[in-house]
Amino acid sequence: MIAVFYIGPLVTTGEMNIGVVAGLGLACVLFLYAVFYDAVNLVVKKLNSKVIGKIITSVVCIVLVAGIGVGGFALGNVVTHSGKSNHKTEYAIVLGCVVRGDQPGIFLKKRINSAYEYLKDNPNSKVVLSGGQGNGENISEAQCMYNELTQMGIESSRLILEDKSTSTQENFENSVKLLKNNGVEIDEITVVTNDFHEYRASKFAEKSGLKAYQYPCKTPWNGYMPFATREAFAVVYQIYMN
Repeated sequence: MIAVFYIGPLVTTGEMNIGVVAGLGLACVLFLYAVFYDAVNLVVKKLNSKVIGKIITSVVCIVLVAGIGVGGFALGNVVTHSGKSNHKTEYAIVLGCVVRGDQPGIFLKKRINSAYEYLKDNPNSKVVLSGGQGNGENISEAQCMYNELTQMGIESSRLILEDKSTSTQENFENSVKLLKNNGVEIDEITVVTNDFHEYRASKFAEKSGLKAYQYPCKTPWNGYMPFATREAFAVVYQIYMN
């Protein structure tokens, strides 16, 4: 059953990431334990019959418990911050993602659609389109979002391009600087990104002095857990450890 929730991206797009590896790895470990249940328990019993063996198993258990605790806390935050906030702000930020040539990738297209919905529902709001140009991208992610939204009928005056960022942290740092340079001071912002990305994005927003509100685009059920798990690793490394 665990494999069903984690194999989605590998089957549909061929993408392998740390979330897929972790989920399928756990499924394999549990499967092997079920198959070799008696043999594994016998090895553990023999190991614990010696002092050094007890020390080893104790250390392994402590490390596992600590890892599961921290990872579970991070994953719990990712999941609980995946919902949409009802609060509306004057400015929103749309976080960039992969561009295929000059066309938005799957995730970026969803973010663009969510940005369109937000702008249509909030006619007085403006958005910062944040994302630089990466490998294999003919234009910046910000420019790609701008092109798509203007083609969908959004006025260009409501779109602010920030086309230098290469990471989520830079998305917020550069966007805040850009707004300040244009005489705009804000203390809150709506974050438009994928649901699994909202928690980490909100933390980077807080580091930039902003209160963040979520306006996520939804991830299909067969892709959510792999990317949420990958995001949990990123949260532990970039947020909790930094």
